[in-house]
Amino acid sequence: MAQNPAVPDATGPASLDQLARHRRILLLQGPNGPFFARLRDLLTAKGCQVTKVNFNGGDDVFYRRGDVVRFVQPMAVWESVLRSVVAARRIDAIVVFGTSRRHHRIAANVAAALGIALWAFEEGYVRPDYITLECGGVNADSPLAPLSIAELPQVKAPVKLRKFRHAFRKMALYSFLYFAGGMAGARRYPHYQHHKPFGLHELAQWMRAAYRKQLYRWQERSLREQLLANDHPHFFLAPLQVYSDSQIQVHSPWRRIADFIEWTAHSFAEHAPADSVLVFKHHPMDRGHTDYGALIAACAERFGAGGRIVYIHDAHLPSLLHRCMGLVTVNSTTGLQALFHRVPVIALGRCFYAKPGLTYQGALDAFWNDPGAVDMRNYTRFRNYLVQRSQINSSFYADDMLVPVQERRRKDLHRRKLARLLVAGGLVTADACSGRGWDIASAVNLLATLLVG
Repeated sequence: MAQNPAVPDATGPASLDQLARHRRILLLQGPNGPFFARLRDLLTAKGCQVTKVNFNGGDDVFYRRGDVVRFVQPMAVWESVLRSVVAARRIDAIVVFGTSRRHHRIAANVAAALGIALWAFEEGYVRPDYITLECGGVNADSPLAPLSIAELPQVKAPVKLRKFRHAFRKMALYSFLYFAGGMAGARRYPHYQHHKPFGLHELAQWMRAAYRKQLYRWQERSLREQLLANDHPHFFLAPLQVYSDSQIQVHSPWRRIADFIEWTAHSFAEHAPADSVLVFKHHPMDRGHTDYGALIAACAERFGAGGRIVYIHDAHLPSLLHRCMGLVTVNSTTGLQALFHRVPVIALGRCFYAKPGLTYQGALDAFWNDPGAVDMRNYTRFRNYLVQRSQINSSFYADDMLVPVQERRRKDLHRRKLARLLVAGGLVTADACSGRGWDIASAVNLLATLLVG
C-alpha cells in the first residue's frame, strides 16, 4: 500500500487536524470503544461530513448516531458496496484502525484505485501515551518503511506533554462491551467474521486471563529472580505476539506463533553459544487464549537445548531488556523498546523499522554469535522523526480532550458514571431473574447507553 502523493500535508506532523483537511470522510472499523464516535464529533465540529460503516453488533454499541451504513452482506460484495458508498457521498478520505483486516485491505486498494486518501490509526509505536496515525498504512505498510536512515531529516526530540491514567482498565471494559455487542448482534450481521471469534468462549478466555495473571505472578517469581540476578548469564529474548496478530499472517513467513517458536528454538539450539539462554516471553494480552509451555519444552528437548530455553509470562519488560544480549521478533513494536534500551534487534518479518543501520540485517543463525551494537545516533534520528510524523500524544481509551470536559465538572462526571454502572447492573440483574427469558441484545444496548452515552 503506497501513500497517495496527492493527499495534502500527508507528511506533516501527525495530528488529528490532518483528517479535518478532508471534507467528506468515511470511517470503517476503529479501536474497541467510543474513539471513532468522539472523532466524528471532533470532525463535524470542524465542518467535515462523516459517514461510518458498521460491520457487527460491537460497532453498533459504540457508534449509533450520525450517518451510519450497516454492512450485513457477505464479504464477497464488500468492494462493490464500498465503491457505491464512496461515490454516493463523494468521499475524499477513508479512515481505518489497522490495515491488515480483510475489509481494510480491500478499502486500501479501493482508495488507491480512486485516488483518495487512506488514513490508518494503530496503537502507538512509541508507548505509552501515544497513538499512531499515518497516511497510506501502518506497520509494514507505513510510509516510513521504504525510507533509509539517510533519507530521514533531522528533527528535534519531541516533548510528551500529557500522560493518561487507567487506559488499560477502560480498554478492558470497552472490549467486554464490544464482544458482548458482537454476540448480541450476530443475527443482524450473519456473515461477519471477527479476527477473534465472538462468543461466550472468548469472554471466558478474558476471565481466565485475569486469573492467570495472578497465578503466573506467584508461579514464576523464582524464575524472574533467576533471570534478573547479577550472576545469571545474559540471555536472548524472544517476545511473542498475540496468536491472532494479523502482522504474523500478512507480513511474516509464518502463519502461526507456534511456527516462529519452533524456527527460533531450532536456530538457537544449533548455532547459539553453549552457555547462552533463550527466553520466550508471552504476550500480556494473550494470557487467556494460549499457552506455549508444552511446545517450548518439547522444542528444547527435541533440539538438545534442555535448560537453555525458558518460557515466562509476566515479567517487567524493561528489566528483562537490561539483562538482554539481543532481541528476536517477527515485527512487534517491542523491537523499538529494545533499541531504546540499546539492545540489538533482528526482525524476521516485514517491519517498518527493520532498516540497515538500525536493526541486524543478517541471518538469525549468525545473530546469536555476533548481534552487534545499536547505533544510538541512528536510533535517535529515527525515533525523533517517527514520533513527529506518526505519533499523537493521545489515548484511544482515556483522552478526555476528545470530549471537552470542564475541570470542575470531572468529579461529578465520574460520580454519575458510577451511578449509571450501579443502575445498569441492577436493571440487567432484574431482567435476568425475572423469569421471562434474558434478552442479551437489550441488556448490552442498555449497558452501552448508560456507560458510554
